[in-house]
Amino acid sequence: MGNFRFRGDIPGSKSVFNRALIVQSYFPVLDLRGFSECDDVRHMREGLKDIRDRSRIDCGEGGTTFRFMALRASRHRGVHILEAATRLLERPQKGLLDLLNQLGVQTHIKRNELYVISEGWKRPRGPIFVDTSESSQYASALVLNAWLLDFDLEFELVGDRVSESYFDLTMKMLRYLGMRYQKTPKGYLIPAGQRIEKLQYDIEADLSSGFTMAAAGALAGESVITNFPLQSQQPDKVFVDILKRMGAEVELSENTLRVVKPTILKSVDCDLYQSPDLFPVLAVLCSWAEGTSKLYNAPHLVKKESNRIQRVSDLLSLVGVRHEILPDGMIIHGDPQQKLVKKVSFNPDKDHRMVMAASLMKLKGHGITIEEPQAINKSFPEFWEMIGLQP
Repeated sequence: MGNFRFRGDIPGSKSVFNRALIVQSYFPVLDLRGFSECDDVRHMREGLKDIRDRSRIDCGEGGTTFRFMALRASRHRGVHILEAATRLLERPQKGLLDLLNQLGVQTHIKRNELYVISEGWKRPRGPIFVDTSESSQYASALVLNAWLLDFDLEFELVGDRVSESYFDLTMKMLRYLGMRYQKTPKGYLIPAGQRIEKLQYDIEADLSSGFTMAAAGALAGESVITNFPLQSQQPDKVFVDILKRMGAEVELSENTLRVVKPTILKSVDCDLYQSPDLFPVLAVLCSWAEGTSKLYNAPHLVKKESNRIQRVSDLLSLVGVRHEILPDGMIIHGDPQQKLVKKVSFNPDKDHRMVMAASLMKLKGHGITIEEPQAINKSFPEFWEMIGLQP
C-alpha cells in the first residue's frame, strides 16, 4: 500500500448544480443545498443575475454553462450577448443555433460572442428537432427552460445520442422537481404551464471529481469519500464497477466510498460512450495496470476542452508508456514498474481533466511540472488541497 490518504467530502456536481440553477432562476423559492466554488458554477450563478432586456453575460470556458445560458436568455425578451472563451466557440455549436432558430430566436456568432436576439420563444408549428449527434446538452438546455410556457412543447431527438445518460439525468431531476412530461414515439411532449412541486433540492457530490480522488487511492494508498451518492444518476458513477474490475478494494456503505490500492492493478476494457469524462484519469490508471487495456467508443473526446485523446497520448509518451491511439479511444500497455522520469513539463492545454490526469502521474512519483495548473478551477478548485500536491 502507498502513502496517499484522503478522507472527506467532494464538492457538488457542477453538472447537477448548473441544471438546478437554471430551474431556480424560474422559481427563486427553490432552496439548493450543496457547495461548489468551481468556475463553471460561478459563471452560471453570476450570469443568471445578469439577464435583462440588454444583457452581457460571461460564460467563461464551460460548454454546459454556455449552452444552458443561451436557452435561458432566449426566454427573456431582448438582446443578449454571451461571451465565452474563443476555444469554446470553436467547438461544434450548429445544433444550438438550429435549436434556437426553431424557437423563433435570432443568433449570430462574432469572434468570442454569441448574440441572442429574442422576443421570447415562439409557438412552433410542429415538433422541435434537437440534434444530439454533437452533444446531449442541447436537449437538456431545452427542457430545463420549458417551465411556465404558454404552449405545449413537443420535441424529437435526432442523430446519434451522444452522452445520452446526461440527458436522462436531466429528465429524472426535472420529474423529481415536478415537471410532468410524456414520451412520444420519437421524443417528448411537455404540456404548458409547468411548475415545480419541491422547495428544496440537494446537490450531490461530483462523481467526475470523485473518480480522480478514488483513482488516487487505487494508485497510491487509500481514499474515503464521505458524501458518496449511492442512488446517483450521474453517468460517471460507473467508475465504481471499473475500479472493482481492476482489482481495487472497494467498499460502499451508507454514503461512504472507500477505495484501497490493490497488490496488482488489472487491465480493463471499457466502453466510454456514455461516460467520456472518465477517459483521462482512467488512462493513467490503465498505464499502471498489469496487461493491455482498451478504452473505446468515445470519438467525441476530440471535441472536449482539448483533444483529450491526443493530450493523453502526449502525457503517456512523456513518461514512456506504450500505447496506440484509436479514433474513438486508446490501447494502453500497462507497466506497473514504470521508470520514473525527472524534470519534465506537461501542457494540459487548459483542460481541467488533463490536469487531474497529470497530477496522478505526479502522485506516483513522476517529476512532472504542470503548466497552467489553474485550469483545474473549471471544475475542482479544492483539488490541490485534497490531493496534497504542489503542481
